[in-house]
Amino acid sequence: MLAHFIDSRSFQCGYFKDRKSLFEEYLLEDVSEIEFEYLLAHGMRHFGDYFFRPRCQNCYQCIPIRVRTDEFKPTRNQKRALNSCKDIEVRIGEPRYTEEKFDLYLSHKERFFPLQDDVEDKQSFRLSFYVNTPFGIEFEYYLAGKLLGVALADKTSQSFSAIYTFYKIPDKKMSLGTFSVLKQIEYALQYRIKNFYLGYYIAENASLVYKARFRPNEVYMDGEWRPFRNAEGDFLIPADKLQWKNFDQLVKATTHMEIT
Repeated sequence: MLAHFIDSRSFQCGYFKDRKSLFEEYLLEDVSEIEFEYLLAHGMRHFGDYFFRPRCQNCYQCIPIRVRTDEFKPTRNQKRALNSCKDIEVRIGEPRYTEEKFDLYLSHKERFFPLQDDVEDKQSFRLSFYVNTPFGIEFEYYLAGKLLGVALADKTSQSFSAIYTFYKIPDKKMSLGTFSVLKQIEYALQYRIKNFYLGYYIAENASLVYKARFRPNEVYMDGEWRPFRNAEGDFLIPADKLQWKNFDQLVKATTHMEIT
């Protein structure tokens, strides 16, 4: 693995207007499968070659979360979401860029306030999702032959990581976001992949609390994965204890990645 270190600077948080964000971030090339799984297991996310994880100084609410797929059972509401999208055709393959997907992405962003401040163009969109994706997989969702949504993810022999999903809603009764996660979990189960990474959970952000509804799940705290919500829906970590303080540097400046 070849690492390019980034001199990180704080910036406006996309989830809280009164806070600043700071990332631990790198540009990583030629990442092996073992290295990639190690990065995921330590809270790292990525868009293309750009890898990052939060290192905020005064807020610790971004918590890595993953689902234990071998014990997963859909809730009643999740079963309803599947039924609401029963006419959706799912196509799975390697990530493939099209102009139609970029337009769909732009319209998706308009529905979510935190995404409106992002400056995106075709080049950055392609670099983030469709260039240098050795572990990439793409789920396309069609209704009556028309593209309705796209979910981008990574797959290895041991891990599945949801990256980004964008879609339009032709009918308010359709729960396409939940449907998408369920279809990806179904895929992970089919290939006996135990860990399904959902990115970061933020208890005080309405757009991200849904992640804890896929259970049982675990959160990454104090250097280890701890049970967070069991299959019955019980929260196993008190809200006032739910935080992740990242003061370390995961990738070291050596000739190889140090795994500790």
